[in-house]
Amino acid sequence: MKRNWFRQMLFAYTPVFFIIILVLFFIFFQVLNEQSKQEALNINESLAGQAYRYVDRSLKEIDQRILRESLINKSFKSFLEGEDIADVPRNLEAYKALQELTINYPMIDSAYLVRDHDETVLSLSTVTKVLDYGDHSFIKTTSTGHSSHWTDQRLFQEFPKQDKKAVVSLKRPVPFHGKAKGFIVVNVSVNELKKGIQEMYDPEVSFVRLTDRSGTELLNEDVHPVDDRILTRFISDYTGWTIESGFSKSNLTRVIESVRLLWIIVSIFVVLTGVIWIIYITKKAYKPLEQLVRKINGGVLKEPLIPSQRNEFTLIAHTFDQMLEQSNRYHEVEDEVLLLRRKYGFEQILMGKDGFPDWEKEMEKMELSPIFSPSIVFLLEIDQYGQWKQELGAEKLLQVKAMMEKRASEMDHDSMPVLWCGWANEYRFVGIVQMSEEIDPYHYFTHFKQVISDQLPFTVTLGFSRLITIPEEIRKAFDEATGALAYKATLGLNQTIQYEEITLTEVDVYRYLKLAQETVFAYRLSDPSWREKYHELFEQISQAKLRKEEIIHIINFFIFHLERERHLFPQEIQELWSEHAVSRLADQLEQFDTVEELKENMFTILDEMFKQIISQRQTKSYDEVLLEIKQYIESHYKEVNLSLDHLSEVFDLKGKYISKLFKEHFGEKFVDFLTRIRMEHAEELLKTSDQPIVEISKQVGYISPNSFTRVFRKVYGISPGEYRKLHKKTDES
Repeated sequence: MKRNWFRQMLFAYTPVFFIIILVLFFIFFQVLNEQSKQEALNINESLAGQAYRYVDRSLKEIDQRILRESLINKSFKSFLEGEDIADVPRNLEAYKALQELTINYPMIDSAYLVRDHDETVLSLSTVTKVLDYGDHSFIKTTSTGHSSHWTDQRLFQEFPKQDKKAVVSLKRPVPFHGKAKGFIVVNVSVNELKKGIQEMYDPEVSFVRLTDRSGTELLNEDVHPVDDRILTRFISDYTGWTIESGFSKSNLTRVIESVRLLWIIVSIFVVLTGVIWIIYITKKAYKPLEQLVRKINGGVLKEPLIPSQRNEFTLIAHTFDQMLEQSNRYHEVEDEVLLLRRKYGFEQILMGKDGFPDWEKEMEKMELSPIFSPSIVFLLEIDQYGQWKQELGAEKLLQVKAMMEKRASEMDHDSMPVLWCGWANEYRFVGIVQMSEEIDPYHYFTHFKQVISDQLPFTVTLGFSRLITIPEEIRKAFDEATGALAYKATLGLNQTIQYEEITLTEVDVYRYLKLAQETVFAYRLSDPSWREKYHELFEQISQAKLRKEEIIHIINFFIFHLERERHLFPQEIQELWSEHAVSRLADQLEQFDTVEELKENMFTILDEMFKQIISQRQTKSYDEVLLEIKQYIESHYKEVNLSLDHLSEVFDLKGKYISKLFKEHFGEKFVDFLTRIRMEHAEELLKTSDQPIVEISKQVGYISPNSFTRVFRKVYGISPGEYRKLHKKTDES
């Protein structure tokens, strides 16, 4: 809203505030400007004073040390009293004293002694006559008197080939009192002085200028500051040199402007704070009306106002015109929320893991009658869901499932209403039907399934529970419906399965596992009889009407043994098995709907692999011989002397060679194969005859009953006698 009460109040206060702030700001700035200039002068004066004291202190320390040495240093005195320029011990002592002096004062560039009576010079580099020394012009110039002052800047060169250095020099007579026998000259490096001073300031901000008595610039020869930039000047009483300092390149103005900018920022912050405070106070006064407008804008108003109506009061009036419309829409949304609430609530009642909820409270939340009528829980499953999901596509399948849910919720056959129904997962549909005890549930759900699946491209299988009379049995009924659907694998597709009609018997799983293991052994030995054993296994599973979980357990055992025996195949067969069989078998076990479907699909995979195995093995020339050896063992297993040596004599082959070929071809050692054949026949005799263990051991090629018992226990985990007792109990039961 362009013109509301809040803006009107705000525009009344802020102009006065800004006028007062501007007047105060200009007054404050003038005072601040003068104060900033004074602070800049104080800072500059401190910098110049520090440089002034540094130069005087450094030169005075050297001067005092030279004075002290001229009074007490015996090495200097000894050298000046000497007569011979080649007096090495005397010269060496004086040399050490000069060297100590330069070490203690790094600012000293060089020093030398001059002996008056023979004009000899001793420095740290040479001993020579004055006329031959590089600094002889300075010596001659000052020989007429002994000045106690530091010289102005001069150029020092000790040897002709050396570069000239800028130094200031001090000359002192030795000894200082009495008749002088010579003098000492100390040269201080101007460059060292320059380094010491430059460490005190930033040349980008300030400058320091040091000139000697003749006006020569000692620090920066190319700097010639304008007089109005020089803020501070000192003249040393000791050296007579002049030190000047100031801000370079108008940095005084920069400092003042930086301080000014800081205060401008602070002032802007204060102004903004004041404006914010005014807005806050005004908004607080406007808050009651604003809250009402916000509630209207946020909760009721859906259509924008025209510009001429954009104020608080027209907004409130416009809001009341929309309230009836929003009230009607609310009821529509409430219905959708109720459906979601019922879906979640019944999912918790049917499949929840926590304690059973309070039925009356849950029904009250779902706006249903809390009175529980006798009911049946059903589960409807789409047959061959994976196949139809690929054929129809996700979008089409969702439409079909929505149609199924709608048909089920509207079902009211024989006045038996559906209390609730919905999808438990992507292929299972669950529901609760209130049913009278006089109604035949099988007939009802057969018709129910037909109505729901009518005109669908696929078939469905339905399983339902017993009739329950109390709500606390709903979860048990859901488990019963799930259990009924578990028999779909053996009963087939498009069925109506009643939980009460299922024969719940304890399954002798060992019988199926034994047959599965025999099938695996035959398959691994390339025995064609594996096909008969395989079909027999699935025939027994179908006849027993096992649950899907039991079928999966048996076939998992079958696949596990196939995989465990894989390493006994030749290398080529192992690679074929890993690449083409394992994953396909696992997929079939995961996706199957019926036993017949699983049987056919797995047989196709196994038979295809078996043909490749046979093809691989038939490429070797010794296959026929090995098959003859295998048949010979199977027919002569009773012979006690059956061994590799015996086979070597019969087939005219070396025993080790037979063992190697036997392992490569059948994937099993000769000893293990012979033991298995003997144990299988012994097992059959234990089941079908009452012969003593001693006789059975002889019939399968063992002289010693103890050896037979030990081998039997190793293979089956129990003794022959225990095995016979266990089998008899199984047959009796």
